[in-house]
Amino acid sequence: MKGSWKALPFAALFAASTPVIANDLEGLIESVDTEAGTFVVQGITFVTSATTFYEDGLKEFSDLHEGQRVEVDFQFQDGKHVATLIELESHD
Repeated sequence: MKGSWKALPFAALFAASTPVIANDLEGLIESVDTEAGTFVVQGITFVTSATTFYEDGLKEFSDLHEGQRVEVDFQFQDGKHVATLIELESHD
């Protein structure tokens, strides 16, 4: 039991933090909502922000269109799928 008290502050900090789950998904864009800054892939609504990165021909949110095949890197945070990176995929 000696030394186990040192882990207590770390365990308390870890338990108190909000969990963030990172993941990625590929599919066709089903819809785009320009007012809300959201788009849907595989039935999941993704939120974008000023910190969302765009690659492979995409430069900004306005480049997203229905029917495009994209890969979305995202974090699930506060009940939302927050897009961190959106890449245009080839049609091969």
